[in-house]
Amino acid sequence: MCCNKIVGRKIIIFIVTCFLLALAGVADAHRDDYINETLVYGTLEQSEVEGEYWFDYGYKSNHRGDFLRHNIAAEWGITDHWMVDIRTTLKKKTGDNPTFDSGRIESRYRLFNEGDLPVDVAISWEINWKRLENGSVRTGIEPRLILSRDFNKKLNITFNLSDEIPLDSSQSAMQVALGFRYNWNDLTRLGSELQYDTFEHMGSVIPQMWFALPDDIALKIGYSIGLDRNNENFARVALEVEF
Repeated sequence: MCCNKIVGRKIIIFIVTCFLLALAGVADAHRDDYINETLVYGTLEQSEVEGEYWFDYGYKSNHRGDFLRHNIAAEWGITDHWMVDIRTTLKKKTGDNPTFDSGRIESRYRLFNEGDLPVDVAISWEINWKRLENGSVRTGIEPRLILSRDFNKKLNITFNLSDEIPLDSSQSAMQVALGFRYNWNDLTRLGSELQYDTFEHMGSVIPQMWFALPDDIALKIGYSIGLDRNNENFARVALEVEF
């Protein structure tokens, strides 16, 4: 247990340090969310709607079997600074029927206009549901601080700090996430996420690629590698369409 706490602290210090060292560039445009749970500063424009579908194929390194996940989400811009995101996930383990895995309703508000501050700031509040290993469903709330910065229209660095609070327990968990994205050209972007949960001592690193297709369609591909106690690894393909 002591070793896991030390590893967790080191990962958190690394994530925070990487972000702080990067606060010396020129702010510019922000783009879509990262492929997993790292949220960006940008929000949809007023009345804009975006539909998303993610497909996951993964496995547990403890040999508990492969699994498939289907994620369906919809985002709606209420104002130019405020949006809502709704998502549900079904999971199918080898030999089992699909079951509800998780869901969330997230509301995000970005403060000021882009570039007004040295670091762009947004806040997020979400209620979520997650199926546990014992089959029960846990309900929680998660306030989140989002700090983001673009450099020379090419590189985006985003930092998330959130506190996941289960409603059926007094035990909360601080979660940190750091995302890097590089706009290689008008079509392709390269990036990665690094995430860590301080309570469960679980983290992941997720290298990924984005393809900006015509007609406001985005295709994202990534692979999540489990860190510390996280024995889950999965490949993800995500398709997003703006309306």
